[in-house]
Amino acid sequence: MAFCAKCGKEIPEGATFCPACGASVGPTSAAPPAPEAPVSGFDTLIKDQKAQEHWIWRLVAVGVDYVVVWVVLGIIALAVGLPSFFLGGGAFVAAVLSTIAILNGIVFVLYNAVAETTWGESLGKHLFHFKVQGKNGSKPTFGEAFVRNISKIYWLLLLLDVVIGLAVTKGYQQKYSDHLMGTTVVRQ
Repeated sequence: MAFCAKCGKEIPEGATFCPACGASVGPTSAAPPAPEAPVSGFDTLIKDQKAQEHWIWRLVAVGVDYVVVWVVLGIIALAVGLPSFFLGGGAFVAAVLSTIAILNGIVFVLYNAVAETTWGESLGKHLFHFKVQGKNGSKPTFGEAFVRNISKIYWLLLLLDVVIGLAVTKGYQQKYSDHLMGTTVVRQ
């Protein structure tokens, strides 16, 4: 039994052209060519539409979570700063807003860690049907969730976490911090 060197389909004995792709039958192999295994998550991301959709929706989910945290912090800022503003405390309002801006990254990391430990997902992940799984397939521990989210303290760290994760793993579902913690984000 011979297989086409170009498309891998079976070639009938004595054929001079492949019936599937029309290639000239020259050297044939005894087995169909094996599909190329992905070298990295980038390789999978480039070739697999499912992987591309996975990361697009994860990015949207992070955006939803970021808006949720900013809205809550904005309400707190208004509740604390508005009375002071009307009483002539403009400097106090500026200090409150600066503090909230600085705390935003820390609050964002804690929000994600607590949500993933409690429910296995944040609100953004829930809306787009993602779950975070720990090493044994259940919800991650607080330590796992905290470490996997620490890069969310600043957008550039998150970008590096994703890029390095895709570079060092063959799958496409893990950032580097996920790889370290043994956690995975899966679509339900």
